[in-house]
Amino acid sequence: MSAPGRSEWVRHLRGLAAPVLDLDSGADPGAGLLNEPFLAAVQQVPVASGAAPPRSSPEVALWWAVAGARVDVDTVIDEPTEGSLLPQGLYRAIEVWTESDLCALHALWILAQREGRADWTERVERVRRWHLEYTQPDNATNRAWALHVFLLGPPPFAACEPESRHYAETLLHNAIAIEGRPTPLNAWILLDAARWIESVPETGGEDARVQ
Repeated sequence: MSAPGRSEWVRHLRGLAAPVLDLDSGADPGAGLLNEPFLAAVQQVPVASGAAPPRSSPEVALWWAVAGARVDVDTVIDEPTEGSLLPQGLYRAIEVWTESDLCALHALWILAQREGRADWTERVERVRRWHLEYTQPDNATNRAWALHVFLLGPPPFAACEPESRHYAETLLHNAIAIEGRPTPLNAWILLDAARWIESVPETGGEDARVQ
């Protein structure tokens, strides 16, 4: 069976998210300080403050940047790592760190495309490949951050490796495995992923497939 095309992915992700978001605003106490910038970004609501709150964690700061707040993104992502976006030493468990790194990767992909920053795009690609080699999507605490990054693959987003597609598929599976549907926060994540998948032209037209 051939792999689904991007338009099919978009319909599927939106179909999973819509019933949940019809009943819930998307707030998730477990997301803590991430809720405000992420939901402002995905719902395209202007942020009240011009600058991100001081001492925001890196992934939260990046989402404030996506939402339109003033953030020095280069400083946020500047700390040296072995390949991930965020240093693992900031976090106590691999699951929390993996989720945080993929959350930050999700945001940086958006910023790179929106701002046309080739250096950020190259950083995103290096981090994507690093995760394919060194982490498992099962580590990401059932939140489907960066699903679109793995599904679209490397620039110019013409096709992705089977391993990258499988990573995206596993992120999606884990996001709905417990209750058979996404949590409110995951529903917004899936809706955002669908939006960015749709934003990338299919070079092969409507019949293009995620290889």
